[in-house]
Amino acid sequence: MILYHGSPERGLAVLKPSVSPFFGKPKQVCLAALRPMALLYGIRHFEYTYGFSDGRLVYEEYFPGAAEELYGGKPASLYLCAQRDGMEETSIPYEFVSGTEVPVEEEIFIPDLYAALLEEERSGNIQIVRWTALSENGREWVRRMEMQEILENRLLAEPDSPRARYMREKYPESWAMARKEMEDGR
Repeated sequence: MILYHGSPERGLAVLKPSVSPFFGKPKQVCLAALRPMALLYGIRHFEYTYGFSDGRLVYEEYFPGAAEELYGGKPASLYLCAQRDGMEETSIPYEFVSGTEVPVEEEIFIPDLYAALLEEERSGNIQIVRWTALSENGREWVRRMEMQEILENRLLAEPDSPRARYMREKYPESWAMARKEMEDGR
């Protein structure tokens, strides 16, 4: 089976285990059995807002125009790797990890991740749910989830960090809710 790894870095011959500063995962190489899932990781980011519905990959915009803003015009490399002994499937559908280096079989340059994701959407390989298509209940759920993210990561205490600035800019209602929650909890 071919597995995919998306990265903003070009020219890798071997994928080396690393630790993400945001997701609390151990030092490992993450790979995906689905091409569009790997494309979502072609950028380094604080959040990846995808999940699965009836086994189908679904990306949801958590703020207006998120997909185009985050992925539009961004180049990346999609690395193809052979599944090998020692790789483990995780609890996340279609995700595999390796604690050791993984040789790259092929690199595919992606000049524009958003264009690639739109092509995957047209092919039926991913559903992209735009912010405008979310119900008010769905939008409120996003606001509350992002408020929890702000509180759990203590971003109010470090408002000038890149992650805090991003959350404050993209989720102003969630930021205000988190501030109120902190003030009410005093």
